[in-house]
Amino acid sequence: MPHDLATAQAELVEAKAALETLTERVANGDEDVTPAQLQAQKELISFAELRVEAAQRTAARMREDERVSLANAAKTAATGLINGTGMDDIADALGTAVTALSALAGLVEARNAELDEVAVSLADLDDDLKVSQAADVWASRRYGIWGDRTRVNVDGVGKADRLDLGDLTVAVVLAALTGTANGREAITRHRQRVAGLPNLAVRKLVDDIPEFAAELRVSSQQFAAADARGKADISEQGRRPLPEAAGVEPERRDG
Repeated sequence: MPHDLATAQAELVEAKAALETLTERVANGDEDVTPAQLQAQKELISFAELRVEAAQRTAARMREDERVSLANAAKTAATGLINGTGMDDIADALGTAVTALSALAGLVEARNAELDEVAVSLADLDDDLKVSQAADVWASRRYGIWGDRTRVNVDGVGKADRLDLGDLTVAVVLAALTGTANGREAITRHRQRVAGLPNLAVRKLVDDIPEFAAELRVSSQQFAAADARGKADISEQGRRPLPEAAGVEPERRDG
């Protein structure tokens, strides 16, 4: 038996060429070629054709074995993705990121609120000084402090700027993702989602991936604390607390 299909096919070509040579010799009057030789060569061709067919079947079986092996390896890897802890780890990281960003937002809002209080005090002081002494716009500077809601300055100490939470969230995304091609592609998609229908993008994650839904849904307390627009966005994003979590008995379905 030939070792492979190519060898079998080469032997068949060789056998057919030999028969053609014998046939041509007979046609040219060569009396040394016997009928037995012609018959034997034809039989050899038939045998070579069988060897080609056998090699083709063997090759087909080998290809199928390779396909089965490849499919089994892919199935094993996919099963690991489905049943393994990888998604749990990602979901945990997602929850950590949401919590961290929420904490950042809270700290920024608290700092800006303090800045607003200082700015209001300075505005009152400036107004009082301008009325009584016709002072300039930064009348409070004579006391070593001046500013407004965007920045407050203290002589000999420094300045406190208002923080833009939008800029900070952009900085978080870029700082985390800029270093790789995949990260930069994610940044591009991030921009597209934000400019398009971001609530629906979040809802797709919540609807399609249970592990993510558990991390992205808000608590009953968080939903209650949100303003009207926040409640509407949370609802559109599919992040409302589940009825059980909200202390509401889920609807019963008869049948």
